[in-house]
Amino acid sequence: MDYKPGWPLLLRGCSETPPAKLARNMSVVQWVMNLPSRSPHHTPRCSTNKEIELSGNGENLIAEGGSNRVYKGILPDGKAVAVKIQKSSKDAYKDFANEIEIVSSLKHKHIRPLVGVCVKDYDLISVYDFSSKGSLEEILHGNNKDKHPLPWKVRYNVAVAIAEGLNYLHSEHSRPVIHRDVKSSNILLSDEFEAKLSDFGLAIWGPTASSFLIQADVVGTFGYLAPEYFMYGKLSDKIDVYAFGVILLELLSGKRPISFENHKGQQSLVMWAKPMIESGDMKGILDPDLNGNINATQMHRMMIAATLCITRSARLRPKMSEVLELLRGEEAIEKWAATQNENKESQEHNIDDGDDDEVYPNSRADLHLSLAMLDVDDDSTSFSSMEQSSNISMEEYLKERWSPSSSFN
Repeated sequence: MDYKPGWPLLLRGCSETPPAKLARNMSVVQWVMNLPSRSPHHTPRCSTNKEIELSGNGENLIAEGGSNRVYKGILPDGKAVAVKIQKSSKDAYKDFANEIEIVSSLKHKHIRPLVGVCVKDYDLISVYDFSSKGSLEEILHGNNKDKHPLPWKVRYNVAVAIAEGLNYLHSEHSRPVIHRDVKSSNILLSDEFEAKLSDFGLAIWGPTASSFLIQADVVGTFGYLAPEYFMYGKLSDKIDVYAFGVILLELLSGKRPISFENHKGQQSLVMWAKPMIESGDMKGILDPDLNGNINATQMHRMMIAATLCITRSARLRPKMSEVLELLRGEEAIEKWAATQNENKESQEHNIDDGDDDEVYPNSRADLHLSLAMLDVDDDSTSFSSMEQSSNISMEEYLKERWSPSSSFN
């Protein structure tokens, strides 16, 4: 397939791209800003904005990880955009095409829209709306959290918004989508604190003929990985549900999904919260920075939703549509959720591994938890094909159940 510079789905070459001689003297971000729009009524020109001119030198770098860099850019009409630049390779081209195919088909107010895409030399470039407040991860866990803790109303609205976005992906889109990397750093906030789910680099089309897929290559982020996916490669929309449960715990507690400040055995947010959830100690989970300024009814809904979402068995986790109804306070689903929550422990205990192979053997649970608590920063915790970064030997264990074709980078 021949790739040509241009906006998504543009099947002809761009006639208005900068001349070759001029393009060679431009930064990549300047070059992107000079691309024509898909709309015939709006053709962005190269901006003279100093931030864009300097962005190639790193002054406007928003984020960096692996082979990707994200810069802030300004269109000629003044609109701020995020420019994601990825170095190309055979695998990167395939993943890039898959991401663009999926994200260009999505249209939801709580999913960050794609503005444009192009391929230039060895760079794969995609342009998205810019979110001025940054990520939920930065706001909840960053350096400014002590000065400006996120108010309860915003936390609750973020939870409902992302639940709406995930429900759209799983149930309302013409073809189901599994995000596979739902986490707080992929939830972006606008000036009005409107939340949008972002980064579909690991997303895939969901299964339609069966309830799950089996994948040899596990991708995602430590701390958010569902047990059945990490341990067995069983992939369904329930892995997004599990990750959303972790996000609910983050919103409730203000804690990171992995924290080495906690006692041994409680360094995972899920493991830290479970004893308090089971004992009904709601106050013990709540972020002290909230100073009790919460809506008790909303807090109770979020707590029940989080508890159900992080259920060990994927089969017993709710659908995102049910989670959304619960967060919205629909009476019928609230009664159902309360019953499910009361019976969850006995249901999990009574499940026979032969009847529900989504429940992994307890003998391997320690490996899952150990790997989920690796001491790595957020930029390196999203991984593909089981990139090893610890002294724990995953390869020996994974080879027991995965074919020789499983890849280890």
